[in-house]
Amino acid sequence: MTIPMSEKEKMLTMLTEIYDQLEELESVLEASFSDHRFHMNSEEQEKLTVTLHRLSDIGVKSAQVNPMSHEEFLDSNLGAVPKSLKLELGF
Repeated sequence: MTIPMSEKEKMLTMLTEIYDQLEELESVLEASFSDHRFHMNSEEQEKLTVTLHRLSDIGVKSAQVNPMSHEEFLDSNLGAVPKSLKLELGF
């Protein structure tokens, strides 16, 4: 099948235009995704900060309710594991 030269040139021109449009679309999408990624990272950072503050507040309230420190709890009999307890792994 032979296509006249003018038809080949028209197709080549159309393909070149499509290629140029695809390159432009790629750059637009890359910028859009970059902005979206930045926005999502900011939201996640904000959520983590809020959660950290809430955990800190819970820790303060817990310390007010139970004044025993973490180290005191570990040293007490409540937090200690009996030395006579031995664990075995069996198959």
